[in-house]
Amino acid sequence: MDKTKTNKHKRSVVVDTRIFATRVRGLMEQKGLSSSELADQADLARSAITQFFAGDRKPSADALVKLADILDASTDYILGRSDESEIADLLQHEKICELVRLFIGLSVTDQERVTEMIRLMVKTTPSPYGRPYKGKVNQDVLQ
Repeated sequence: MDKTKTNKHKRSVVVDTRIFATRVRGLMEQKGLSSSELADQADLARSAITQFFAGDRKPSADALVKLADILDASTDYILGRSDESEIADLLQHEKICELVRLFIGLSVTDQERVTEMIRLMVKTTPSPYGRPYKGKVNQDVLQ
């Protein structure tokens, strides 16, 4: 009987309700959705959304997929297993978008010069943001 309780506990660790709630709320804000609108679009009870946010209930696999589809995010991101939307978060900042637009407008030679200057700055100045982003920027997002 103790073994069953242990197995249930192991399965329940898959969803960190704090991360889940924080990410869903952030995505809702980006899309301009209220809790009731999200519940309606996901065909979930409004109380279910409230319980998710309070940490009193974990989403079923079906609910998770519906929420991810509506919020245009991966289930891994919503569960905190991936920081895939890190670049999307960065592109919400006007300064970052402006820098990317300006950079794209430069010649290849000037892009290389700017990149080298930034590398030098990063080497000599500690970043308050941790490790730099190493992925590629989706140019469709910027247009």
